Amino acid sequence: MIVRTLKRQRGVALITVLLVMVIAVAAVTHAVTRNRLAISRTSAILANTQLAEFVHGAEAWAIIALEQDFADDLTAAAASDNLQEPWAQKMLEFNPGNGKIRIRIKDLQSCFNVNNLTESRAGGAGSRGGSGAAGSGYSSVLQRLVRNLGGRNETALAIVDWIDPGDTPLASGTEDTGYLGLEVAYRTPDTFITDVSELSAGQGIEPEEWRAIEPELCALPESSTKVNVNTASEALLSAMYPSANIAGLINQREGGMFFTQMADLTPFSVTGGGELDFNSAYYVAHIAVQLGPEHRQYWESTLKLDTTTGAVKVIQRQRREFSGQLLQELLGD
Repeated sequence: MIVRTLKRQRGVALITVLLVMVIAVAAVTHAVTRNRLAISRTSAILANTQLAEFVHGAEAWAIIALEQDFADDLTAAAASDNLQEPWAQKMLEFNPGNGKIRIRIKDLQSCFNVNNLTESRAGGAGSRGGSGAAGSGYSSVLQRLVRNLGGRNETALAIVDWIDPGDTPLASGTEDTGYLGLEVAYRTPDTFITDVSELSAGQGIEPEEWRAIEPELCALPESSTKVNVNTASEALLSAMYPSANIAGLINQREGGMFFTQMADLTPFSVTGGGELDFNSAYYVAHIAVQLGPEHRQYWESTLKLDTTTGAVKVIQRQRREFSGQLLQELLGD
C-alpha cells in the first residue's frame, strides 16, 4: 500500500511540474510577444515622426523655390510661370541618411478648376469666353475637354451636376434624385469640393474613363480662376479655344518661347483670353518619402502664392496611397 501511494504521489508531482512549466513557458512567450509588439510600435512611431519631418522639409524646399521664382520674376523684363523654370523640373532628390525624399511641383492652374462650375449656369463669369472659346462657359469647356480625352459627354454632364448649384439634371440621374435611389444613397454637394477624387462617384463614370480625365482636373479653393497658358496641356487649351491654332502654340512653347501678354497669342488665333493668365498662384507639391526599406509615404501639399507679397503657404496637405507606377517614378523602385 505504501509503495502504491508513493507511486501515485510521484505521478501527481510530475503532472504538477509539467503544468508549472507550461504556465511558465506561456507567461514568458506572452511577455516576449508583448515586448516585440512594443518595440515594433515604437519603431513605427519613430519612423512616422521622421517621415513627417521629411515631408515638412520637402514643403519648405517647395516654398523657398516658389518664393525665389517670384523674386526673380520681379526683376525680369517679361515674366511668366512656365515649365522651364527651376520649380517645374521633373523631380528633386534628397537622400538623408537611410532615407529618400522626392519632390515634384505641378502648377495647379495648368488644369481645369472644377470649382469654377459653381458659377451660375446662366450669365455671370460662368458664361465667359473669348474668341474661339465657343460654347456657354465652363460647362462647355469641360464637355470639350472630356471629349478630347476620349470620354463621353454624359461623364462631363455628371461632373457639372455634381458641383453646379442647380438641381435640374443635365443627364439622366445626375442630380439628387438619381443618387438617392441607389443602394447606398448619397447627395450631390452642389458646391465647392476639396478633392477631385470624389467626382469619380458621379453617375455612370467608368474607372478607365476617370483615369484619363483626372490628371486634367483640379479643385482650387476659389472660383473664376484662370488657366496658365504656359503650363496648360494641349487638350485643355483646345477645349477652351477649339478654333485656335493650339498645336502651333504648343510647338512654340516646347521650343522655349513662352508668353507674357495677350498680344503674344494673336498669331495663334487666340483673342479675348479672359480665362487665360501667364502666371500662377496655386501649386501642388508631390512628395514621396522613404525611411529604410519598409517605411514609405506619399503626400500632396497644395501651396498658394500671394501675388502681392510673394509669400507662399501650405493650404492643404493630404496623404495618398502609393500606386506602383508612382513608386517607380518617385522613389526609383
